[in-house]
Amino acid sequence: MGIIGSILAGIISLAIFCASATVVLAIVVPFIGIVVRFRVNYNPRALSLGPGGDAIGVPDGGEDGRVVGPRVTSLLGMFLRVRRIEGWKGLYKGYMPLLLYTMGNTLFSLVWTGSKAHSPKGGYSIPRATMFQSLVYALFMALIALPFGILTNRAITTPHKLPMFSPRVSLKLLLTAYERRRPWVLYMTPGLLVAQTLHVAFVTLVFRVVRVLLVPALAYGLDGAEEDGTLSKISTVKLSIFILFQALAGTAILCPLEVVSERLSVQRNYTPGAEFEEEDAELAAAQSGETGVEYIGQGEDVLNLRSASGEEPYKGLRHTLNRIMEEEGVSTLFRAWWLTMLGAVLSGLA
Repeated sequence: MGIIGSILAGIISLAIFCASATVVLAIVVPFIGIVVRFRVNYNPRALSLGPGGDAIGVPDGGEDGRVVGPRVTSLLGMFLRVRRIEGWKGLYKGYMPLLLYTMGNTLFSLVWTGSKAHSPKGGYSIPRATMFQSLVYALFMALIALPFGILTNRAITTPHKLPMFSPRVSLKLLLTAYERRRPWVLYMTPGLLVAQTLHVAFVTLVFRVVRVLLVPALAYGLDGAEEDGTLSKISTVKLSIFILFQALAGTAILCPLEVVSERLSVQRNYTPGAEFEEEDAELAAAQSGETGVEYIGQGEDVLNLRSASGEEPYKGLRHTLNRIMEEEGVSTLFRAWWLTMLGAVLSGLA
């Protein structure tokens, strides 16, 4: 074929991949956006006055389910709310950062482990590689996923209509001046890196060790077991125990970490001691209509962000967990839990 032929074949393959990724994201992005909005929507319990005139929380929102902010109890409810307020265009917010992240992640995956492409925002699958390769791959994923996750989640939750091909304008609205001057500050967002590192470590180390101990034939997934001819030797009892462990651990441990990560990703970082007006001059200008960026909603916000409620910022992983449980209830940590459970089970068999 020759060098020129190889280069052309590579270019054609890359073009096909980009086209397929674009189509897949067109289907996946709306669903991702709904999940992110559902999990970051801030619904503190409503307050009532006690006998002494003190404000007391109404447990679980009270008998009438009173909470502050738009109360959305399901993914379908959030979808209908986004569709009503922002229209179909609102469902595709966050498309560009997700596309860039998917391409970078897939290219590194192919080069480092030789594994197949992975869907964005999905569970970490374990490629057929050594544990060292898998860990490095997962850590790299977390490294690039953190800034792209912040950009994606903020693009999804912003009430503004961001220009798709004007990254400079979008970044001024998604990042504070402090974050743009010092991009590494994104990795210092209180608790975010810790939450994502724990998520990666649990999936790539704990899940893999348990899989090797219980069903060693699945060390490289169902495809590997089928290639090696060991699929029929798998114990049904041990496989059931492994799947049950993946489901329970995925729900009890991974889901809260995902909710916390998404909450922290939309929390902005400011210069210590700086005023909001100084740091978010571009955002304030957009809100007052001084820029070309418009509101995508119809006079109503889709969700309520904690930062917009005047509450103190989350200070870390533990503080975030405690504040969510105190202000909104434990159930908030398990929003869309069945998605995490499904992803954990499927990634354990991949």
